[in-house]
Amino acid sequence: MSETLFLKRYWVTLLALLVAASLWFAHSLAFAPLAAHYRKQLIAAGELGASLDPRLAAAPLPPRVTQLFVTNSVTASDAERLSQSGFFATDLVRRVSGTAVAAGLDVAASQPGPATHTGMSVEVRAELRLQGKYTQIVHLLDALAHEGTFYRIEGLSLAPLPKGGVEAELKLARMLLKRGTVSP
Repeated sequence: MSETLFLKRYWVTLLALLVAASLWFAHSLAFAPLAAHYRKQLIAAGELGASLDPRLAAAPLPPRVTQLFVTNSVTASDAERLSQSGFFATDLVRRVSGTAVAAGLDVAASQPGPATHTGMSVEVRAELRLQGKYTQIVHLLDALAHEGTFYRIEGLSLAPLPKGGVEAELKLARMLLKRGTVSP
């Protein structure tokens, strides 16, 4: 009899505790992994030299931006070694050529270019001569823009072909950030 009197008297309190416990469980299950992923992104961004401490910056970078920086970065020693071997330049030609073929273009010629080092980045250049339709060139540029890589178009010239279509000369650069370097 005393148990039913206890439940009648404190049912609202027990219900509030049950709701609080279920909210805590849902929060732990849903948001704890996201918070852990965000902390990992902040640590990775710190390796790039970005100041993401909330006490030092007005607001930390969003996780997608941090992920973009991390995927477009290499260690300083790898940057030196891979650019000396020519890997970055041939990889740039391979990436852009593959995207061009996927857009329906013919790659008539390609030439890897030099790598330029700065204190915090390495830029790799390439030149490609492509043949196809104008719309395919536009699709290529759109695909490159959505790839999530730091590309810079340094030159694009179009010339009509005798049998229709266009020939495009594309000069572009890719920038990779050096991890472990801190801005002065």
